[in-house]
Amino acid sequence: MRFLSPLIIFTFLFSTASFAQLKTPAEKTDYKKGGTLYQPLMEYISELDAETELMSVQKLTTTLMGRDVVLCILSDAPVYKPSDISNTGKSVVLIANNVHGGEVAGKEASLELMRDLTLGKLRPLLKNTVVLVIPSLNPDGAEVNRRTNEQVFDMNRDYLKMESQEINALIVKVINTWQPDIHIDTHHGGSDPYTLTYQTCMNPAGDAGLIKYGNEKILPKVREKLRSEDYEGFWYSGGRWEGKEARWSPTSVEPRKQHVYSALTNMLGFLFESPRNNYRLKNNGTELVANPKDETLKHQVRGQYLGLLSMIEYAAENGDEIKSLIGEAKNRAINLGNDDADNDQIVLAYEQMKNFDEELWMRKRKGKRGEFEKVLGGVYTKFSPTKTTERPWAYVMPPQMAYLIPLLTKHKISIKKISNETEFDVEAYYVNEIKDTEYFQGHYLKEVTVDKKAEKVKLPAGSFIIPTGQPRSNLLCYLMEPETNDNLITWGYLDNFIKIIGDQSERLKRYQDRIKQDKEMSKKDKKAALKRIEDQLANAKIQKYPIYRLMKKTAVSSSIVEADFNTYENQYVK
Repeated sequence: MRFLSPLIIFTFLFSTASFAQLKTPAEKTDYKKGGTLYQPLMEYISELDAETELMSVQKLTTTLMGRDVVLCILSDAPVYKPSDISNTGKSVVLIANNVHGGEVAGKEASLELMRDLTLGKLRPLLKNTVVLVIPSLNPDGAEVNRRTNEQVFDMNRDYLKMESQEINALIVKVINTWQPDIHIDTHHGGSDPYTLTYQTCMNPAGDAGLIKYGNEKILPKVREKLRSEDYEGFWYSGGRWEGKEARWSPTSVEPRKQHVYSALTNMLGFLFESPRNNYRLKNNGTELVANPKDETLKHQVRGQYLGLLSMIEYAAENGDEIKSLIGEAKNRAINLGNDDADNDQIVLAYEQMKNFDEELWMRKRKGKRGEFEKVLGGVYTKFSPTKTTERPWAYVMPPQMAYLIPLLTKHKISIKKISNETEFDVEAYYVNEIKDTEYFQGHYLKEVTVDKKAEKVKLPAGSFIIPTGQPRSNLLCYLMEPETNDNLITWGYLDNFIKIIGDQSERLKRYQDRIKQDKEMSKKDKKAALKRIEDQLANAKIQKYPIYRLMKKTAVSSSIVEADFNTYENQYVK
């Protein structure tokens, strides 16, 4: 018989006692006081950090209101920086919470998970997995129960333009450095009577292998975990009736959002949304019950807890498979970009379609609030391409586009500076129509229609070439192609080059009147002058897109632009 030493017994008892005593702020109030505010949040993190050697805390940035956004790094054995896990094979799971200040269930669930992973029975999961937790990405918004940060940015629409310091820090200091395999973003949303609703990338511009794996392999495990505690999960976001059809649809799939951006940067990205939880489905989704009004947050938190735990468990059990899948996605992007003869198509536009039919719970068609029924409905979680174009071998642009370099390098896109004047055979875009679609987050979002022409262009030394044969090729192409729904033109980065030109009819009429009243011009000269003016005004609407598509491999003398070109740390962020 083997006997435990007194030291081991003491350590076990002390750890168990610490686990039993340490409660989250929400647990202390039995979830009756809402989400945890900044001061008690930081006190809890400090207290947990003092209890365990398996967690390290890193400050990512300080908000405009002076609150720290922190990253909690959980691992057994402890790790402190990304290089510590090189060649270990450990999977990396990133959980980002509270990007919308009033949406707190994921934050509360993560605080419980952090304790249970470091002090409780879930500790063995940290042997195979590094768990990165950002408890609150928006502490300023959380303090006043506001969706936006202090800059009034909806930060879950900021992943491409990176104008908020919080998302800037998340991408540059966490995503680009730790390179998570799985990235989960927690929210409030979706439809009762489901406890948790979820979505992964469905944008067909993402890697097909990652999209298929997330939807078909991982999300069923989330639902299975929820059912293990008599909860139920379903796709985000909700259902509606269209004629006689019950139709369930997800949220839109632009890369400005986390779960889509994740896929375009070779992660398995997931969106977790907690509905109101006024109701609950038990017995594998067959029995509908009402939740007491004062227990809705408790159920929201538990649903998020189970969903997040299922992700960590899956990563711990299938780390090798996940890393292989992500490696294949990166290699696929590199090879597709580097092959100039494969006619590989990149997606410019898509349409939403029915993916399958499934029994689901919806409000009764003519029922009162709280009345639900189980129906067979169409689940519209498929997005199919409607317009594509061949992936170029590279993009080239003149020196005056240098202001784009900081944005591109922060997205971990590699760029080279051309050493000598060079003539290229390119495809050039000509914008023939541009319009505002909406005002959003300080920008008039724009969309264009274009014509594409093959031509020669001579670019001076100091111009830039951006090869598409790199791991983030899918993101690069989405940003650079002017006809996608989330690109450089969309967010105003090319306003100096591509301008909205209003109605020219009044201007034309003035010219026409002036020419007609000119008594010294002959009829023939007047006719020619009118034709010339009409052509000039028509051509003024056609504007050249200042970034060119280089379709064939071309030898170019160049040097790599250093990644610290206008670095993140030199900006206004503390």
